[in-house]
Amino acid sequence: MLYAVLATVAVIAFLFAILFRHERQKNERLEAAKRRFADLVEVPRSAEFIFIYKKVQQLISRIEEDMSSLNSRIEYLVTIFDNLSDAFLIVAEDGKIEYANKAAQELSSKQIVGRKISEGIDNYYIGDLFEDSVRTQESQESEITIYYPKRTIRECKIMRVPLKDDVRYLILLRDITKEKEVEAMRRDFVANVSHELRTPLTSIHGYAETLAEDDLEDKETVYRFLSIIENESARMTRLINDLLDLEKLESGEAPFSKEDVELGEVVKYVMRIVEPLASEKDVSVNVDMEEGIFVEGDFDRLVQLLLNLIDNAVKYTSAKEHGPREIWLRAYAHNNYAMIEVEDTGVGIPEDSLKHIFERFYRVDKARSRKMGGTGLGLAITRFIVEKHGGTISLDSEYGTGTILKVRLPLKKVFE
Repeated sequence: MLYAVLATVAVIAFLFAILFRHERQKNERLEAAKRRFADLVEVPRSAEFIFIYKKVQQLISRIEEDMSSLNSRIEYLVTIFDNLSDAFLIVAEDGKIEYANKAAQELSSKQIVGRKISEGIDNYYIGDLFEDSVRTQESQESEITIYYPKRTIRECKIMRVPLKDDVRYLILLRDITKEKEVEAMRRDFVANVSHELRTPLTSIHGYAETLAEDDLEDKETVYRFLSIIENESARMTRLINDLLDLEKLESGEAPFSKEDVELGEVVKYVMRIVEPLASEKDVSVNVDMEEGIFVEGDFDRLVQLLLNLIDNAVKYTSAKEHGPREIWLRAYAHNNYAMIEVEDTGVGIPEDSLKHIFERFYRVDKARSRKMGGTGLGLAITRFIVEKHGGTISLDSEYGTGTILKVRLPLKKVFE
């Protein structure tokens, strides 16, 4: 429906332009006649002639006003079309481009008005689609890929618009690259969730079936099976909770308070939780923190942010077989920002994985991550919490050496 309206408006604008050219030519002739009349009035004439002259002058004035109004309307329509993000072209039946808005012109390195459609846009399929529309006298629609100035996926619609004595074709090229990316992300998300839930469910089902059907007398085996079922159930619960949390953060439905929070209090709270875990895994956590650094935000979410970062660091540092097992937590003020750094001496991240590390369900080592109880959502949640606080998160990592995660939050105040 929208495209039909746009097509109608575009054709009207095109016809206005044609009409304007014809009327301008008429106006030029009238101007010439007006000058001749001006020469004639220098000679005394009858009252009847003067009356006719005045009428002609009035007619010319009205035509000038109409032309000015028509010109303003054309400029208005052209401005609208030039500022649309979608590409619009009007093409004659012989394939020559008669009008292209700015978005359409940007799809070519050369001037496209006056060229054939197959020469103007660097995609041969547009030419084929246009020829199909001319041959069948029907509108055509398809998805195409355009590579200039960058790769984009376009929804191409070619509409045949019959005029009184002619035909014009309106070509609409709507950029659907983002829509395709979102659709792919949705498919990946559904596939990942299905896989992540299926794995523990299969395990639970298998061990529960064994316990139900087999007469197991070995209590140690029974307890081991029950422990596996309990752990897998807990992993499913964590995954579902993380999914719900992430969905609320993305949709803006998660409760989020704004208050002055001292980072030192957040760090102390988190350390009371992580120190026993780190000690159990033989990992030492060193804290280097400036006192009196305040940010505006949600205390609980900031705790969650820091817990995710340190928990991640502990897991992957403890997985290292040789070398030091140390983590450094730093908090300091720098250039109107509160800086939080978590540095570990863990296994590190390969370079080709760095750009994906904050994506949902992305794991560098899938088997190891599941074994450690990870859901693959922790860093995605962390990124949203950071962004919700108006901050940024980045990382530096060297595979086999360790990783530094850096969080930058707007600084509220500093007390010495």
